[in-house]
Parts: sequence; structure tokens; C-alpha cells
Amino acid sequence: MTQSLQLGGGPGGAGAPKGIRRLNRLPIIVAGVVGILFLAVIIYGLASRGLIFRSASDRSASGGAPATTFADQMKRGIADGIIGDGREPAPAAPAPEPQSAPQNPFVPPQPATAEPKGSALESEEAWRTRLEREAQEQLLRERQRQRMARLQASNVALDSPLAIDTQKIKAASAATSPANPGPMAAGSSSPSDLYSLALQGGLGGQNLDPNGQSKKESFFNSDLAKLGYLPNRVVPPQSLYELKRGSVIPATLITGINSDLPGRITAQVSQKVYDSATGHRLLIPQGTKLMGRYDSKVSFGQSRVLVIWTDIIFPNGSTLQIGGMAGTDAEGYGGFKDQVDNHYLKTFGSAVLLAIIGTGMDMAIPQNSTLANQTTASDAARRNFAETFGRVAERTIGKNLDVQPTLEIRPGYQFNILVDQDVVFPGTYRG
Repeated sequence: MTQSLQLGGGPGGAGAPKGIRRLNRLPIIVAGVVGILFLAVIIYGLASRGLIFRSASDRSASGGAPATTFADQMKRGIADGIIGDGREPAPAAPAPEPQSAPQNPFVPPQPATAEPKGSALESEEAWRTRLEREAQEQLLRERQRQRMARLQASNVALDSPLAIDTQKIKAASAATSPANPGPMAAGSSSPSDLYSLALQGGLGGQNLDPNGQSKKESFFNSDLAKLGYLPNRVVPPQSLYELKRGSVIPATLITGINSDLPGRITAQVSQKVYDSATGHRLLIPQGTKLMGRYDSKVSFGQSRVLVIWTDIIFPNGSTLQIGGMAGTDAEGYGGFKDQVDNHYLKTFGSAVLLAIIGTGMDMAIPQNSTLANQTTASDAARRNFAETFGRVAERTIGKNLDVQPTLEIRPGYQFNILVDQDVVFPGTYRG
């Protein structure tokens, strides 16, 4: 059986294919219209901002000149296109007055050249005068700068901690050689003296000699004024009854010494004293009274008391003032040493008592004793009482920590008086 293929036929014919639908044209038309509108908006925006469709710039428009011609307007009137400092106008012809033109907000104002009043051009005389005035002003400014620099350097030198007093050097030089003042007394100073004074003054507030070796060396060399011959000559004895310096007078202390307060003391010569030349002429008999005084200023750790003797009272009633000769112990050490009370019990007892009071004060203060947390009257009273009592106790007990040691010299102490000046007696002592 053979079936024939039917290509034609209507839509409702039996030979029409099933499942095929025709495409709708409405979405395509809508998409095309939207694209055309988008392009039209872009073209309108570019045209409204003057970026396209304009052949010449409209200076009278409110929007101003386009951005592409801004550089050309800035270099207007300049041949090489380089904008530099303002130049003076050429003397060939006066510069024409600028015509009034509408101001453009995008163009910066040109710096106006300084021209003298009354004429468009500056004359040669005015130009030379102006140059001279500028040179004079520059010279004055340089002088002022140098003057301020000198004043600043002088102030820095005056404020420097390194100070050398040349007046002391002049006085010392004048004292050593009053008859023949050398260049030192005339106003100059040797480099060695200046260097020693600089070391003593220190550098930058620092102590370059913590052990004081320079002061010890100065004390050791204080009598060495000049090298060579001594200025003093040998002096013959003025009398046969002389007690030379360096001699000692043995004595025994009669009254005791307590360094808490200053006071006077007495002693008695324990051995006969003879002249220094022969040792056969009696000058001070045994039993002669001595008067003196002691120093009560004792520092921490000091164990010797300083004693000087001022008068010698002979058994026949005559008196000799010796001017304050030092007293030494039996071995020749300066000062007297016997008993020392450092008050350790009072010092450490005060420290312990102060620590106990401080601990009690801390325990008495409530934990919420700050102003922010203080809520009750009892806390405020406890806090004020503890702080007040603690301050009073600290001031009272703290004074015991500065108690100086007490030096005691008991009666009967054996010592010597060191004679430091030559003493001339009228003759052999006769009682």
C-alpha cells in the first residue's frame, strides 16, 4: 500500500505538522526601542556638556571655556610657553592698558608688575636708587644677624656650668710675690692654673674628681709657690728661753667632755717642760693649769672630738695666752677619743615604732576610703584620724633619726698639746 506525501494544504488540513508554534515579534520590538532610547540619552548628555558637536568655544556662555583650552589661556602672551617670574616691560614703548574683558573663573589672575607711580617706566636713576636701597637693607640684615649670633654665643658662654674665676688667680699671685708682680698679677694666667680650675669646676655639672684628689694635691702643694731659693732666711733665736714649734706639752684632763653641748675644759700639765735648744732650762713646771674648749658639732660616724687650748696659768699666778693650740692624744692623733654613743637603740627603735604606726594607720583606714566610695560618716572619721595621727607621729619620730653621736671623754684622759708657734719665755721658771 502506498501513501502519498502532501506538502500543501491549509492549517487545518490533515497534513499539517503538529507541535510547531510561530515566534512573537513584540519582545524584539521593545528591546530595540529601549536601546535606541539609551543611545539617544548618551548622545544628548555629551552634546549638552560641549564635548562634541561644537566647532568653537563660547566665551560668553555661563559654563566658561572648555577644559581643552585652559592651558592655552594660561600661557597667553608668552612666546616660549614657559611661565616664569614677572619681567619688566621693554623700554621701547609703553605697555598698552589692558582692555576690559569678561573675567573667566578658570583663568588665574596674572601677577601685576610693580611700576612706579606717576610713570609707566622706571627711570635709570630710580632703578639705581632702588638697587642701592636693597643692597643697604641686605647689609643691615647681615649685620643684625651677626650681632644676634654674637649675643647668643655670649649668653651660652655665661650660662655654661664651666666657670673659671681669674680673680682668685690674680689674688694668689699678688700674695705670693707682692714686691715683684709678674705677668700673673698683671692680668694673665698660666694654662696650668686655668686647666686645674677647669677640672675643679667640672664639665656639664658632672663631678670629674669624685675622690677629691685635685684638692688634696692643691693642699699638699699650697706652700710651694716657686721653685728655687726660699724667700725666707734662717732666723736666729731671740732668747735662750724658747719653746719651738713642734714641741709637746704633756697634760691630764681634769674636767670631762660631753659633745651634746659646747663647753670649757681644764687640764693640768703632767710633766715638766724645758727649752727646745738645750733641754735644761725649766719653762713650764708640773701642775700648771690649762684652759681650753671643745667643738660640739659632731657628724654621723665621727668618733673624735676636736679640742683646742687657749691659756696656760702658772703656779705663781702668771698667765700665757697661747691662742688656740690643738690637743692630740698620747699617740699624736688629732682630737680626743674615748667613748662613743651612736644612739642605735633610739634610732632603730624610732624606725620600728614608725613602721608600727604606719601599719596601724593603713589598717585603720577603710578600704572604701576614697572620695568616690566614701559613703558613711564613720569611714570619714577613721580616715581623717588615721592620716592626722600618722603625720604627727612621722614628724615626731623622724627627728630621732637625725640624732648626732655623743662623744664622751672621761676625766684623767692623757693627752698632749702640740705647739704650733714659737713661744718666748722671760726666763727660767722660778716659783
